[in-house]
Amino acid sequence: MKRYVVVLAGLFIAMGCGVQDARVGDPSGADQTTGGLTWEQFRDTKAFHEKDTGVWIADGDTTFADEKLLREFYDNNVMQGQLIVNRIGTADDVWDAVTRKNLTYCVSDTFGTRKAAVVQAMAAASAEWMAVADIKFIYDSSKDSNCTASTAVVFDVNPVNVNGQYIARSFFPSTARSTRNVLIDNSAFTSSGDPTLTGVLRHELGHTIGFRHEHTRPEAGTCFEDNNWRALTPYDQASVMHYPQCNGISSWALVLTTLDKQGATLLYGAPGGTGGGSGGGAGGGTGGGTGGGSAGGTGGGSAGGTGGGAGGGGGSTGGTVTDTVTGSVAKGSSKNYGPYSVAPGSQLVVAMTGTGDPDLYVRFNAAPTTSTYNCRPYLSGATETCTLTVPSTATTAYVMVRGYAAATYTVKITHTPSGSTPPPSGGTPQHSTASGSVATNQQVNFAAISVLAGTILTVNMTGTGDPDLYVRFGSAPTTTAYDCRPYVNGATESCTLTVPAGQTSAYIAVVGYAAGTYSLDLTYTSP
Repeated sequence: MKRYVVVLAGLFIAMGCGVQDARVGDPSGADQTTGGLTWEQFRDTKAFHEKDTGVWIADGDTTFADEKLLREFYDNNVMQGQLIVNRIGTADDVWDAVTRKNLTYCVSDTFGTRKAAVVQAMAAASAEWMAVADIKFIYDSSKDSNCTASTAVVFDVNPVNVNGQYIARSFFPSTARSTRNVLIDNSAFTSSGDPTLTGVLRHELGHTIGFRHEHTRPEAGTCFEDNNWRALTPYDQASVMHYPQCNGISSWALVLTTLDKQGATLLYGAPGGTGGGSGGGAGGGTGGGTGGGSAGGTGGGSAGGTGGGAGGGGGSTGGTVTDTVTGSVAKGSSKNYGPYSVAPGSQLVVAMTGTGDPDLYVRFNAAPTTSTYNCRPYLSGATETCTLTVPSTATTAYVMVRGYAAATYTVKITHTPSGSTPPPSGGTPQHSTASGSVATNQQVNFAAISVLAGTILTVNMTGTGDPDLYVRFGSAPTTTAYDCRPYVNGATESCTLTVPAGQTSAYIAVVGYAAGTYSLDLTYTSP
């Protein structure tokens, strides 16, 4: 059985019932149990593939930009018979203070005679959310004639014909612009009662500002997924984000309740205020939250960081600098670059091209890992881009390229420096090695090494069989507590971490998923 890389996805969040694929606007909620399905069965019978966009849909209206993301969702959440939310860190996947008041959208002329109804329903649905939260949806009709995923608006509203596979779908603030759209199926226009088009869009716009399905909470009794979310209000069985067939008590009118309104105010602040909430910026936040809560996430310097390929400088325009790095990466290995100086409130664009299948990771203030990042497109192939608004607390950005498969890459980092960011003073560069063998399920622990906060620790493992690498700061790792665990097939694994503030020691362990031999190569800075 193929094992999975344990990563917590930043771009898409699992929503909905664990045992039902209930679609917005589908009151029948036909049973679609997922437990025990193989990957191929899940993909072919429980997911829907939009041929025109390449997007996959599962669990009603949850979007996955690539089959690779859908497979990760299956491996992490479905294979054991349940759907659970993917979450990163402790911050919320909300719009930044600037974008939340400028949520521009267009409505495509391709709706034809139905366009007026869509414009009216979008206006009505968005007005209800704006009446209770410090956000602003802005309809830009000048873009309607060319309203696509590349149009210069925050999101686009377009028709789709999926023959009722879903009524509508939307996105979360952390979603990449290429799939940041509201798509409405033809079936949304054929209902003579509830849900109305306005009701459907009230639900979908709730997702666009960060709300998960309310029925994921354990109080629902039948659609529980996990406890990995943050609640803003008490459980609301009648929430606009709660499917009625998941023990909900509301009708398919999908109206905002008092608790829905309170939750939106708690997340974004009251209308006309300075706004609330926290977390990643538009298109770059991470993680998942609750339908009565929110989603979650964490995020010049020199190019060619530890283990990296060639770094190159770039030109600058009006204070903006572009650095370019190139290199190659083996399957399961990582290369890190940074720190890059960034100015709070400015835009950071990291664009990668190449061959094979490298994955791009970006994080503010510390080096990214496979489980902690501000942006990870996680698409098939080498073309990936992260566009982020620099948070007010960030001064540096770090980039990692990891090989999902062997690859070559060129990464361009376009950023606005806020001033020099010198590396930590003092310290002595260190290099050490270790080797040995491990039996199945055996854990080999190594003595702590002294490390300097703010510096990079890199641990590379090679060998035979299937040993697994674990790294943890402050205390010895276990199979459930660690800062890095690549957890891939074979013996080639790598961890590259920035030593957190306040930490002075790092611990390494090797665990035998299957019997194997290993060789460890460590580079770090001691105090």
